[in-house]
Amino acid sequence: MDFKQVLLASLLTISLLGCQSTDTQTVNPQISSHPSHHVYKLEFEFAQRLKVESINLSQTVSDYCAANGDLASLKQQWHRTMLAWMALQGQQRGPELALAQSWNLQFWPDKKNTTGRKMHQLIAQPKRWTQAEIAKQSVTVQGLGAMEWLLFDSASDLTTNTSTCQTAIAISHNLARNTSEIARAWHTNPWLNLDEKQWHAEYIALLSNQLDYSIKKLSRPLANFGHPRPYFAESWRSQASMKNLQANIMALQALYLADGHGIDAVLRDRGKANLADRIVNQFNTMAETWPSDQSVFVLLQTKSGYQKVYAQLNKLEQLNYLIHEEVAIELGVIIGFNATDGD
Repeated sequence: MDFKQVLLASLLTISLLGCQSTDTQTVNPQISSHPSHHVYKLEFEFAQRLKVESINLSQTVSDYCAANGDLASLKQQWHRTMLAWMALQGQQRGPELALAQSWNLQFWPDKKNTTGRKMHQLIAQPKRWTQAEIAKQSVTVQGLGAMEWLLFDSASDLTTNTSTCQTAIAISHNLARNTSEIARAWHTNPWLNLDEKQWHAEYIALLSNQLDYSIKKLSRPLANFGHPRPYFAESWRSQASMKNLQANIMALQALYLADGHGIDAVLRDRGKANLADRIVNQFNTMAETWPSDQSVFVLLQTKSGYQKVYAQLNKLEQLNYLIHEEVAIELGVIIGFNATDGD
């Protein structure tokens, strides 16, 4: 099942599974007539999906460690959770609680293999880690990157060491707890006090921040021309970097369209159909040509692969220009520097 099918299925039927320290009560998005409502509703659904996949991951880890599951299924559930995270990754707009908690979900870029070193230290300690104890540790051992190390790194002894399996359970429970907090933060619309112009500025910044983050996921491993840094690629251990970026793009497209009530509709209502068409075409072109079956890490090993990654970077930068520059001008809003600038 590809990301689009997973996303649609998850948004249509969200079944919440119980887990330690999680909220199992089904909730609905806050209803309003504010112009931000359809974007907010998508964010609410993205956050609920991330919560569900994280809870599923926690249950799958527990099943595996109890010898009731297999490693392939566990890896698949990790991938599903990672794809769900891509819809919210890189955000600098939204509920403060959600933004604060999101830092605990992923440590990247890992410039000095900090995740590897910290995970080695963690599993080397002769103790039974709990979720509460993991929550007090470095962010490098709390999130999706820590789970990736356990599942995909050759140095992990998850398959042979029951103590390491218990550590994986604690980390997965912590992920479920943190994503439940993010989902709870999205129970209310954070933009209801903005007027239309303020909302447009916030909306464009929301898209631009996430696009900027996606751009950095390619520009950092590309580095200086001819001198790539493949270990700067996201999810290099699982070889999932391009699939992750495809999920980023699809979530951004959904936010841009917002079920016919997004910036696309605003532009068309203002007689700017040409610009709206260019943006839609850019999204569609990326969707049709994105090399999701390959990873940045592998591609950067060859000259032709480097060129392919660079071509994808150009596509993202063109989309960012259209939204951050041209749309902002047409809507008469000023967008400041992205929160990730200078990073």
